[in-house]
Amino acid sequence: MSDVKPEAHQNVYLQNVVTGATANPVMQNPDAIDEEFIEAANRVLKNAVELIRVLIGAHQSAIAIIVQEDWSSIRKFFSLSEKYAAWAKYDTPATGYGTHGWLLRHNQPVRMTQAELEAHPEWKGFGNEAGKHPPMRGWLAAPIVGQDGMNWGLLQLSDKYEGEFTEEDEKHFISFAKLVSETLETLWNVRNLRKNAPGR
Repeated sequence: MSDVKPEAHQNVYLQNVVTGATANPVMQNPDAIDEEFIEAANRVLKNAVELIRVLIGAHQSAIAIIVQEDWSSIRKFFSLSEKYAAWAKYDTPATGYGTHGWLLRHNQPVRMTQAELEAHPEWKGFGNEAGKHPPMRGWLAAPIVGQDGMNWGLLQLSDKYEGEFTEEDEKHFISFAKLVSETLETLWNVRNLRKNAPGR
């Protein structure tokens, strides 16, 4: 029988909004249609990051959209369980340092124990954020890839409720990442159709 408390399902992250983002390079002068797309996309990301954490059963999840590999334009969302309440206000945006940047180049899902993660040549121990960033315990991560193969960001989990992430977890996680990608791509296509509508 699991000893996981119900509170573990609640997201304690207090600022689940875009963190530290500059102007989006794809939409330098957003109009009303662009703003509607941004609002819808952010809503998808905010809900997805919490849903995948609860579905797989992990204490941490994060999702980030990095537009055209420009880390200054990052849109990042977190979901943290009660275990990580001390980090509820953590809002430093990722910069592409270490394994974050490596995953975008690798462009394939990964599943690692904490020992495997720390043995990875791109593991930097959070760099300047060491001691501030929530500690990790294992890593399940996947790129968010469009139909054209373009990598738009990443989805990740850490610290499974019980044991290590399994092959079955990874299979469901990858399917979820694909669903997020397809949803965002559909929103983007709708935005483009509206922008190019005759008589607009």
